[in-house]
Amino acid sequence: MNKKKLNINAALINKNRSYLFLILILICGLFVKNFYTPYNIQAVTGNGSLVIWLGLGFTIVLIAGHMDMTVMYLSTFSALVCLGMHANQKLPWMVCIIIGALIGILSGIIMGILVTKFKIHAFIASIGMQLVLKGVAYLYSNGAEISIGKDYTWNEALNGKLIPFIPLSTYFIITTIFIFIIMIVLRYTRLGRNIHMVGGNAETAWLAGIKSDFVVIMAFVISGLAAGLGGALNGIYSGAASVTMGEKGISPFYMAFTACVIGGTDIYGGKGSVIWTYVSLVAIAFLKSICKSTELQVLVIGAALVLCLVYETVAKYNRDKVVGRRPNLMLEYKKEAGIEK
Repeated sequence: MNKKKLNINAALINKNRSYLFLILILICGLFVKNFYTPYNIQAVTGNGSLVIWLGLGFTIVLIAGHMDMTVMYLSTFSALVCLGMHANQKLPWMVCIIIGALIGILSGIIMGILVTKFKIHAFIASIGMQLVLKGVAYLYSNGAEISIGKDYTWNEALNGKLIPFIPLSTYFIITTIFIFIIMIVLRYTRLGRNIHMVGGNAETAWLAGIKSDFVVIMAFVISGLAAGLGGALNGIYSGAASVTMGEKGISPFYMAFTACVIGGTDIYGGKGSVIWTYVSLVAIAFLKSICKSTELQVLVIGAALVLCLVYETVAKYNRDKVVGRRPNLMLEYKKEAGIEK
């Protein structure tokens, strides 16, 4: 009885490890001067919003059983185009943001087609797409930084507070709303359920009549939309964009990947939650505020990633050893329900 109770507690802790990680960071913040000031909270959450957009897309594709490594370069290119269209072509901000989002959708469609129709491994396709996006970004900007221009209206709005008495930037609140919309899609729509099924077992999903190729393409499209839209908004929020964005310090892509793993998204597909990733990325944003030096940030985040990867690998090995590569669902259900010892 005690052993069963211990296993249940361990499973509960593992399932909620992203929340425990955030709580640990917030407790550490009690010992840091000026950590809980409204200005610091607003700055930390605002500056960490781009990585949340990247983590959102990366999580969805990972649940579908693939990997989208283009999100960082895609967001950078979207930011460059958004700022360039407004500063040079004098297009309204809303039109520029829509163009940035469309760039992300187009990139997602291309990635999805490469993976599903041409049967190119997502890792290889991502590397090629990364180089294409970075090359196009250099051609568009001539390698120079593109600034916001003279219109700071939207920049001030995104940096300001949407709700006066809550110390959160408008950019972060928009990011949070989008996260919850995608969470609802994944939990309560057929597409969301199909994404989990395809990632869990593509062959079984196909036998169940699910159009796996369409589902995978849609996962890449949502990822591209998140990266493109988040990049465009981040360009306005920051006031400038360059091809080398995110190349100093810890890459936003690696922070997004780390948050996915810490949050509990299965690197083999089929299991995960954008909320887990969201909470983990908020924790990492506050962790960066606590660890002032880049070296310490890299060490702590890297250590957390390694520990979670080791745990997931050992846990998967133990599961495979007990139930095999293709689990007997009825037997597993009986054991969990206590029907069969």
